[in-house]
Amino acid sequence: MPLGSILYPYLSGCQCTLRLQLQPRFVILREISLSIKWEVTDIKTIYKVLIAAVIALVAGAAIGFVTVNPIADLVTSGSNIKNGPWSTNLAYGSTGANPYVKAWVAENGLMAVSASLSIYLDAYTDDNGQPLVANCDYVIQGPAPKSGYWNITVYNENGFLIANDENRYSFSSTDIQFEPDGTFKIYLSGTQKQGNWLPTGNATKLNLYLRLHDSGTAYSTAGALKAAQLPNIVKEGCQ
Repeated sequence: MPLGSILYPYLSGCQCTLRLQLQPRFVILREISLSIKWEVTDIKTIYKVLIAAVIALVAGAAIGFVTVNPIADLVTSGSNIKNGPWSTNLAYGSTGANPYVKAWVAENGLMAVSASLSIYLDAYTDDNGQPLVANCDYVIQGPAPKSGYWNITVYNENGFLIANDENRYSFSSTDIQFEPDGTFKIYLSGTQKQGNWLPTGNATKLNLYLRLHDSGTAYSTAGALKAAQLPNIVKEGCQ
């Protein structure tokens, strides 16, 4: 049923203007605006206008929730750049990104800056395409990324840091222990490991973020990212 048909019974009989601005889901509650003008002679007309405003707000929020979020996910994932298990989008943080990519970034809390400054890559699987799960042990290994500063952080299935007794949530280029040949190994496991151990605590599913800062042109294009030697994620075994 058209929105106007729903609102008409409440608005008829008064001189009023109702303007509803719909924006993507992540700003809808901040961007909906109502401009109402009326000339009333009784309190019933005021109630009619207020009811109409509430209906419009609820309907607008529902439309934004149902339609925008799936499209944002589809558009963003479709334009991502893949390198093994790692994935990113060079439009993150860009003023030229389309509205759906901007919506996805805002919803997922990346607080992204331009790719010329930082690049964010995520991984939800190991090198064989199997989902990262907390009851398995993994080794994240490879040469140091070509960045002035980088870090690898693990999150749980809800996108939050994983509580653990070590208070260890990530390793960076400034605190990781490197191998003699300049490479590194991070042990992602629920049981304590020697070396660079990243605990998985009581999580169920895992995802990793690799953040590359001050990388110059090393990862500035899709071609460079696809050809780059990024860390491998190798499953060692499961409990």
